[in-house]
Amino acid sequence: MFTTILVASDGSDTADRLVTVAQSLAKEDGANVVVAHVNELMAGRGGAHPVHPNEDLLQDKVRMQVADLKAAGLDAEIHMQSTIGKAAKSIARMAIECHADLIVAGASRHGPLADLVFGTAGQRMYRLAPCPVLVVPRKNPGPTRHGLRVVDGSGRSSHDSAPGE
Repeated sequence: MFTTILVASDGSDTADRLVTVAQSLAKEDGANVVVAHVNELMAGRGGAHPVHPNEDLLQDKVRMQVADLKAAGLDAEIHMQSTIGKAAKSIARMAIECHADLIVAGASRHGPLADLVFGTAGQRMYRLAPCPVLVVPRKNPGPTRHGLRVVDGSGRSSHDSAPGE
């Protein structure tokens, strides 16, 4: 079903869940996995500086995620990019460049108020993405109703389907 799966990794422990999901999908389909990381920069008088002070450690973690995928027998590669602005736009561009037919992204790290005002990372991603986006929640949601959001970016196909429907 998929030939190239792009994982949007921020280098966090939460991103390990994304890599695990992509690994499962890639093994089923024999797909290539591209782990993409965006170094978000903040511009100031002294030039551009990473938003995350531990960016070098995050990049090391992304490299380890790729090494783990390769050790599992998958064809995996890394794409890193630095940008001033929205990371979602950079991920969408990387998906176009590597001809991804699925993006695996995580849910937002922000709180409920910020998500309401700015939208979640997954919402921004599926609006910009050239292919379907699978948004993986940060944590196990617990005993709530689980659903699947299927989105192709057209605005016509978004719907929720619960198990058994």
